[in-house]
Amino acid sequence: MTRVKQVAIVGRDAAAWLTALALRRALAGSGVQVAVVELPSLLQPVDMFSAVPSLGGLHRILGLREADVLPRTAGVPVLGQRFSGWSGPASEFVHGYDTQRPSIGDVDFLQFWVMARAEGMQVPYEEFSVAAAAAKQGRLAPPDQGKDALGDITTGYHLDARTYVALIRSAAQQAGVARHVARRVEVAREGDRIAAVLLDNGERIEAELFVDASGAEALLLGGQPGAGWEDWSTWLPCDRLLVATAPRLNPLPPFPQISAFQAGWLGMFPLQDRTAILAAYDSRILGDEEMVRTASAVVGAQIGQDALVSRLRPGAQARPWIGNCVGVGEAVVGLEPLDGVQLHLVHLGISHLISLFPADAGEMPEAQSYNQVVVNHFRSIRDFQIAHYKCNARVGEPLWDRARDAEGPPSLDAKLSLFAARGQVPLYDEETFEYQNWASILIGHGLIPRDYTPLVDEVPREQAVAKFQNFLGLIADEVRAMPTVEAYLRGGGAPPAPQRRGLY
Repeated sequence: MTRVKQVAIVGRDAAAWLTALALRRALAGSGVQVAVVELPSLLQPVDMFSAVPSLGGLHRILGLREADVLPRTAGVPVLGQRFSGWSGPASEFVHGYDTQRPSIGDVDFLQFWVMARAEGMQVPYEEFSVAAAAAKQGRLAPPDQGKDALGDITTGYHLDARTYVALIRSAAQQAGVARHVARRVEVAREGDRIAAVLLDNGERIEAELFVDASGAEALLLGGQPGAGWEDWSTWLPCDRLLVATAPRLNPLPPFPQISAFQAGWLGMFPLQDRTAILAAYDSRILGDEEMVRTASAVVGAQIGQDALVSRLRPGAQARPWIGNCVGVGEAVVGLEPLDGVQLHLVHLGISHLISLFPADAGEMPEAQSYNQVVVNHFRSIRDFQIAHYKCNARVGEPLWDRARDAEGPPSLDAKLSLFAARGQVPLYDEETFEYQNWASILIGHGLIPRDYTPLVDEVPREQAVAKFQNFLGLIADEVRAMPTVEAYLRGGGAPPAPQRRGLY
C-alpha cells in the first residue's frame, strides 16, 4: 500500500483555495503536501458570494475569525432571505436561518400552526421565527442570543468575492500550500489516471491525487473516461446570470431581497460598500440588454456600466471522482446563486473528500462512495431550488407556468405531496436543507398543509393559544435586545462560536 503524499489542485478562485487550505489543515500531520496550479481568475469587481451559515463552521475549522473576515471582504452577516413576488405581486416572506421552531409538548410547532390557521388564526408562520423577525427589523443576534426554547439562530454571509479569495489564498500559503501560476495546462493521462499536468511555463506537476477546481471548464475531470453531465434545465429554466452593482443600502438589512419577475428572479445582496445585484433569467424571454434595463427598474437605480452576463448550466457530473481526479465546485455542479449555496457546494466536496481521503494511492475504492453521497447532496439542493419554481403562483407567464406544471424529480414530488397532506417533509440521508428550511419556503410560497397530526388534538386549544401568545412575546423581547447590523459590525462581529453539525 502506498499513501498519497502529493495533492495537486488545478483551478482558480474560491474552489481552489478553500480546498487547498482545508486539505492542508486536515492532512499536514500525515505528511501530505498540497499544491495549487492557479489559473487566471474569472472574478470581477462586481462578484460576491452569498453563503449559508455552514460557511461559519468551515471558517472555524480553517482557523478564520468572523472579526477578521468581515472587514476585509466588505462582509455583511445575514439571518435569512426575503422572497417577494414568487406567489403573486403582493406575496412576500422571509426564510429565516433558525434551526427549529419551539415545540408544544412533543409535537412540532408547525402542526399546531396548521390547526390554528384552519380555525381562523391570521398570524403568518414566519412571525414565529426569531431569525425572520430580527431580519425584518434590521437586527442581528450575537452568539449568546437565540439559543433557547425559541430555537438556535445562525448567521449566513455576503462577501466580496475577490477580497475573500485573496484572504483564503493568503491563509493557505501561510499554512504551507505551494502555489504555481499558469495561464494554460495540458493533462498527461494514463487510462483513467492523471500522471501530471504540464504548465505553459514548462513545469510538470506530478501528484497521486488531482483536484479539478477549474470551474465549468472542468479541464481535468471533463476529459476523464466516463465523465458525463446530468442536465437539470428541465426544472431550473434560467440560462443566464447577470451580476452588477447598485449603491449601498442604508441602513444595511441582514438579508437579501429575492424578487421574481416574468423572466426569472433578481436579488439585491447588501455588502458594506455596495449592493450586489444578481439576476437569473431565461434569455429566450429577455435579452441581455433588456435585462439590464429591467434590473435598473427593479432596483430603482441605474446599473449597467459594470454589468456582466454569464451562462447558467444547471446540472451535475454523474461521477465527480474518476480515477485519481476529484472535481469540486462548478467543475462538477451547476446551480443558481439562490439560497446561498455557492460556497456550500464547494464545502460539500471538501468535507467528503477529507472523510474519504484515499488510503492507497494505487487503488481508490473510496470514489464509489464519494460519488453516491456527493451527487445525492447535489440533487437535494437542486430539489430545494426547484421547489421555489414549482410552488410559484405567477399565472399567465410562460416561464413560471412551465416551471409550475412540469413534473418534478420523484424525490421532490414526494416531499411536496406529504407536506401538502400533513405538513411533514421526508428527509433522506444526504440532505443539506433541514425540515425547518423546507417548511419555511413551502409555506412562504403558499403551500399550506391540508391537515395536521391527530396528536395536536391531545393539547387543549386554550393551552395552544397561550403558547402562541407566549412565543410571540418572547420573540419580540429577544429581537428588541439585538443590535442593528451597523452596531454589530462596529463591535467587530462575533467571537468564535461552538462548532455545529449540518448546514447550520
